[in-house]
Amino acid sequence: MLEDLPRYLTTRELADLIRVKERKVYDLAATGDVPHSRATGKLLFPRDAVLAWIDRAGDAAEDEAERPQVVLGSHDPLLEWALRESGSGLASLFDGSLDGIKRFAGKQGIAAAMHVPDSEGDNWNNEQVDRHFSFKPVVLIEWAKRRRGLILPAGNPLKIRSLTDMVGRRLTRRQEAAGSHVLLQRKLGEMGIDPSTVVQDGPLVRDEREAALAVFSGEADAAFGL
Repeated sequence: MLEDLPRYLTTRELADLIRVKERKVYDLAATGDVPHSRATGKLLFPRDAVLAWIDRAGDAAEDEAERPQVVLGSHDPLLEWALRESGSGLASLFDGSLDGIKRFAGKQGIAAAMHVPDSEGDNWNNEQVDRHFSFKPVVLIEWAKRRRGLILPAGNPLKIRSLTDMVGRRLTRRQEAAGSHVLLQRKLGEMGIDPSTVVQDGPLVRDEREAALAVFSGEADAAFGL
């Protein structure tokens, strides 16, 4: 496994990794082609930087093609507003966090909005970035914090206070690629609620606005949304 490599590679370890003779590694370091350090008085090669260098070399031809000026991923009304107000001319294709990650990996856009909880702890998005873009030249930026909960009709006529009160109620559905779907499934699982047998399916909605409108129009009793 690449992750099992030492944090800093020796000349021999790098030569073995890229299957060349050590002399070639010295040449690459001399020309500055490969990331390296002489902090200890001998050549050392930072593992992560080297793996990113190898990855970029393999994608060089693809990288020459310019990415479409599109922002992908999770729908967020504030992000939608910000893109419009910026006057940047950027288009958007919001169809869920996981969809955005897949499209971004396929070079179909310049950024992907995402909010996918990590499997443990209170962190978000890190596991997805590590899984799909390990050693890739990408950056993860915290742009905004969001609060998510149950969207209910005015006056809350069904007296719904938490997800446990959704038994037998109509809850809007999101596409499986949506971070909201991932988080909802986890929350229901933690409460011992099987959504396929307990919560009634409401209409399928594809973004946050549609989720709220489904409740407002009476198509659903509640939505798990912003």
